[in-house]
Amino acid sequence: MLPAVLAAGICACGSPSGKVTGGIDPDAQQLFIGEDIAIAPTQYGKVRGYILRNVYTFLGIQYGAPASGENRFRAPQPPQPWDDVRPAVYYGNSAPQKTAGKYGNTFGTFADHWNYDDVSEDCLRLNVWTPGLDNAKRPVLVWIHGGGFTSGNGIEQDGYNGENLSRDGDIVFVSLNHRLGPIGFTDFSAVDPAFADSGNAGILDIVAALKWVRDNIGNFGGDPSNVTIMGQSGGGAKVCTLVAMAETQGLFKQAVALSGNITSAIDSNFSAELGKLIARKAGGMAKLQAMPWMDYIDLANACAQEYMKDHNNGMMRGAFGPVGDGFHIPMGTFYQDTNSPSNKVPMLFCATSGELSGSERMRPAVEAKSGQEAPVWLACFGFNPPLFDGKKGAFHCLDICFWFRNTDLMLTHTGGGARPRALADKMSAALLAFMRTGNPNVDCLPQWPVYKSGEGATMYLDDECKVVMAPDAETLKTLIP
Repeated sequence: MLPAVLAAGICACGSPSGKVTGGIDPDAQQLFIGEDIAIAPTQYGKVRGYILRNVYTFLGIQYGAPASGENRFRAPQPPQPWDDVRPAVYYGNSAPQKTAGKYGNTFGTFADHWNYDDVSEDCLRLNVWTPGLDNAKRPVLVWIHGGGFTSGNGIEQDGYNGENLSRDGDIVFVSLNHRLGPIGFTDFSAVDPAFADSGNAGILDIVAALKWVRDNIGNFGGDPSNVTIMGQSGGGAKVCTLVAMAETQGLFKQAVALSGNITSAIDSNFSAELGKLIARKAGGMAKLQAMPWMDYIDLANACAQEYMKDHNNGMMRGAFGPVGDGFHIPMGTFYQDTNSPSNKVPMLFCATSGELSGSERMRPAVEAKSGQEAPVWLACFGFNPPLFDGKKGAFHCLDICFWFRNTDLMLTHTGGGARPRALADKMSAALLAFMRTGNPNVDCLPQWPVYKSGEGATMYLDDECKVVMAPDAETLKTLIP
């Protein structure tokens, strides 16, 4: 008989992070998989996963049809329904991207140990971790990976694993893959109106995944009316974009952006002209849809390199990302309209102290969003791991495994042990509180004031956490170690 799944929760900021918790006997069977185990219905058909340490795990669930052939450069299409019970026991394919060079014998490879397996246009897949297939209506976290808009996947780093936060926090954790780079963000709207959505196909994939969550997550013990979206680096920029989109209204309540943001999308004139150049070089849309995806990425990148010698996209580095088309994504600066749905979405932002040199990553979006009605909170993560002679500091991506209680899983980032666990307990407690209430304040952290322009209340997250008043990056640098 299978063990009952425990709603462990995090009762205090002192429970062990990253260790096996939730009342699990380490001498008992840890993994359960079989024909009648972990079966859940979706709107397209049933899926079968497994139970690992009291967490029901479903990997690689299809939320959209393969995006190859006639579906390339179009808005995501629903998958074909199925009558059998499909396995959901391994992560889905990564979106088309260049992965060469990620596995060199370098210290960067050692620290991040990227997880990439198959890469294909059958990439519209998501993963679910849940403590129970019941009607508990747990809060839902949807994790959106980084890598700019050109690379990455939902389990690129082990720190993205949703098991510990799901079990310890009694929440449903979802991660996903979506189209990237030229495959996901080439604007052919001026070439053929049938491809009006092509410039934003990758972000529309995420919208489709959020709609899947709305329509199906109740079958996995989640509450579709209480969804938090969260992303890091490029994922943070995707979160900022999703918050700004009117069509996402009702798909999530809260949003978290780590170490990445944008406050506007690519200029539509830039994207349309680049699309016309690519189509002209290829010989038309039919050829673009038929060519192997790697050949298309090479062609598009070469055209972008040529085009950007004399043109600026008005937004970010790189030529391929969300387009301000005025339909899916607003033109101009985000969060300026107090009548837009974004006005009601609380947001939490965080950057690492190692990212503060040059420019402060989060400040533009924080300032823009703080002008709306919903509250905004800002944090700075400063933990320096005892690795590489202590010279790395709080580097990009380090904080992810703290939010998700994975510090003992991501040893090459944290070193493991009690010290990083203690901070992870506090950070994950704040995240869980934000998911449940829209407010990250918890007893194990100092009182965390709402961010206001000109005051700059910032929670500094380290062995000792404190609030500093830092209205700009230069001030913040003087107030933290």
